[in-house]
Amino acid sequence: MSEYSDNELIDRVIAGDTDAFTDIVKRYQNKIFRYIYTRVYNYDEACDMTQDVFVITMESLKTFRRESQFSTWLFSIAVNYCKNYRRKNRHKIYSIYNADNEMEFQIPDLRQNQEELAITNESMQILLEELHKLPDDYRDILILRDIEGESYTTIAQALQLTLANVKVRIHRGREMLKSRLEKRGLI
Repeated sequence: MSEYSDNELIDRVIAGDTDAFTDIVKRYQNKIFRYIYTRVYNYDEACDMTQDVFVITMESLKTFRRESQFSTWLFSIAVNYCKNYRRKNRHKIYSIYNADNEMEFQIPDLRQNQEELAITNESMQILLEELHKLPDDYRDILILRDIEGESYTTIAQALQLTLANVKVRIHRGREMLKSRLEKRGLI
């Protein structure tokens, strides 16, 4: 991983150093992939979409005004890309059964007995299904906050919302998810 700050890497990319952009990709690719994957639940599509987000980022880097953190700007690109992609592909059905569907959540301890492991896997599958069923506005915020660990301020900037609105949506989203999980007998 590069010892340069985001802004230093951006300056190097703008000056023509393509290796610096590779460092940016390495720094953020897992977070962007996880965010996108929780939106589409298809590993191959998430890989392609993540690549597209970084291509857009590379092409738009000169327009980054540095009024916010780079990570906030990058997530706003990913959020907007996902919204536009979803609008264009409403007719597609995404499979939620993927071999890698545990990546956003705590991986179960393989030393558990097989019965406990099966219960844990089933619980994660239910959690993913119910998270995916939430309205976009709540799902996006919960992914950014609870899975990616982004701050309220970063989320507000990335989604162009007020801080109060972010807090309300997080609360409501968590309540909706909790209610859905209770109905499924998970909690």
